[in-house]
Amino acid sequence: MASPVMLAIDVVLGALIGPPGTAAETVIARAEAGEWTPVLLDLALFCAMSSVRPEDTVDHARFARLLCHAQFAASGSREPGTPFTPPSPEEIAHWRDVVFGRDRDGDEDSLEPS
Repeated sequence: MASPVMLAIDVVLGALIGPPGTAAETVIARAEAGEWTPVLLDLALFCAMSSVRPEDTVDHARFARLLCHAQFAASGSREPGTPFTPPSPEEIAHWRDVVFGRDRDGDEDSLEPS
């Protein structure tokens, strides 16, 4: 049985705009092998989409492969019927740094399910 794996914002963003070899590719491979079920929170999708810039190249095929295996879930981080609060420029910069390998502080999350 596939283990659920909660997708971090930077993994979702990596599926969208990351370079080859991004962590999202590991998630996709494990999902396609039937080992993992990626769980995609609405907030993670919103924040990742909010972090894409006009000059970014979006890997539509990789993102679609991720979505084919994803189980969608509500984060519960907002009241029903209200919009999400947009992420701050600092949050966006951090997620982009992680995706593009500029964040090397050693505290990045493991991809192994807990």
